[in-house]
Amino acid sequence: MTWQIQLLGKVTDISLPVNVYDIDLIENDASTIASIKASGKKVICYFSAGSYENWRPDQAQFTEADKGKAMEGWAGEWWLNTNSANVRKIMTARLDLAQTKGCDAVDPDNVDVYANDNGISISKANSVDYLKFLSTEAHARGMSVGLKNGGDMIADVLDVMDFQVNEQCVEFGECDKLMPFINSNKPVFHIEYPNGVPTVAADQKQKSCTPKANGFSSLLKNLNLDAPVEIC
Repeated sequence: MTWQIQLLGKVTDISLPVNVYDIDLIENDASTIASIKASGKKVICYFSAGSYENWRPDQAQFTEADKGKAMEGWAGEWWLNTNSANVRKIMTARLDLAQTKGCDAVDPDNVDVYANDNGISISKANSVDYLKFLSTEAHARGMSVGLKNGGDMIADVLDVMDFQVNEQCVEFGECDKLMPFINSNKPVFHIEYPNGVPTVAADQKQKSCTPKANGFSSLLKNLNLDAPVEIC
């Protein structure tokens, strides 16, 4: 299975010969999603489920109590208290939006709050519970849902997650952790961020694309996840 992920800006090129597009839920309208689907592709809609982003249209709905520490290296983002009933209500509304826009699946990001200096004492058990909540709500709306990174939670949530979206398992030596998805016939959508996309040096491309041999759907992207792509 092949794919493209573009989270920076609205998607305009829907002609890539891939099976799946992973795109930003908010930046893209229903007509864009309908056009991608009309070309025979599936659409995964991305949103951050574990961080507050101060530029999103629903940002005023979060309370100060919902927010933990600022996310290091990501301006305008704070970790979220994913135990908060208010946070879960907002995420449910985002899932409603994804359903209304026609998304086939959702890609909720930053779900490994517990593994970071979050400032709100979120535990691994809390994060697993949150993922199960997101899975239940997505499935109730007829959409698939993926686990974004979060390799240490795979054993706890494999049965309720439909695919994996991984960043940099080659760089961090973590690709073996993701094999339970492959062994369960669930896709692993894999990204590496080498220099030079879309003209990565041959030796670097070969290294970054090695998980393809194990059935991963691998591609190479710029870190800002703009349009350029090299598909393995």
